[in-house]
Amino acid sequence: MRFDLQINPGTSIWPIARDAAIAAEGAGFKALWTVDHLAGDVMMAPDMPECFTLLGALAGVTKEIELGPLVVNVGNRHPGLLANSVATVQQISGGRFVLGLGAGASPNSPFAAERHAIGLSPPLKLADRHAVLTNALDVMQEMWAPDRRQELAAFPLPNPIPQIIIGANSVALAKIAGSRTNGINIRASHERAGEILAAARDAHKESGVNKPFTVSVWEHYDEALLRGDDARLETWRSWGVDRAILLMFKSIDFAAIDRAAKYLRHFKLL
Repeated sequence: MRFDLQINPGTSIWPIARDAAIAAEGAGFKALWTVDHLAGDVMMAPDMPECFTLLGALAGVTKEIELGPLVVNVGNRHPGLLANSVATVQQISGGRFVLGLGAGASPNSPFAAERHAIGLSPPLKLADRHAVLTNALDVMQEMWAPDRRQELAAFPLPNPIPQIIIGANSVALAKIAGSRTNGINIRASHERAGEILAAARDAHKESGVNKPFTVSVWEHYDEALLRGDDARLETWRSWGVDRAILLMFKSIDFAAIDRAAKYLRHFKLL
């Protein structure tokens, strides 16, 4: 199992975010993830930097670690703008970008308040929010196609086309992830996590597409998970999890990142 680190850039402002990325890379984390929010409220932060701008800056100070947002709310940007942002960070990073993508929260969720504040109210129906997500996948696929139409020829083309991981909380989203993308992510403590991840794996098999598919969970940072003796790891493995993303929500614990290096070396040797 591989381990990634996620930071809350609203509470880890620049240059702390920069130093966290450098430390995570040095410790051996495989990827550094940020978040995509328009404001800091739901992350208990005074504000929130724009995620692609931040990821581009982090790409400039790192060399090997993968970088990505977990997850981009597809309703925050036109899918064409999203495709251009992804391609740009992929170029800056030298091919280290991974796109975490989500359908966005319901209109009545606290997570939707930031969108209401600037007139970007999400669709009321779940199916309509999923349709926005699949449309974004369609647009990116068209803009990045080898045989794309002439009108798209001068738009930036990511090289390579990045992996896309869907953040899911339902079987319906899991099926989209399995049939259309390279992976799925879910909060490890979700009461239906095993079922939802299984649905994604099944959809991937049924798609017949010969491509790697990653199954990942996220959890708040806990050093016990890195030590390898936590019972949760066995549960996750039984779900087919190959990637654990650990979130430092309140602040960056640089001492913990330094200690993680020895644990990550152990996992690398397994």
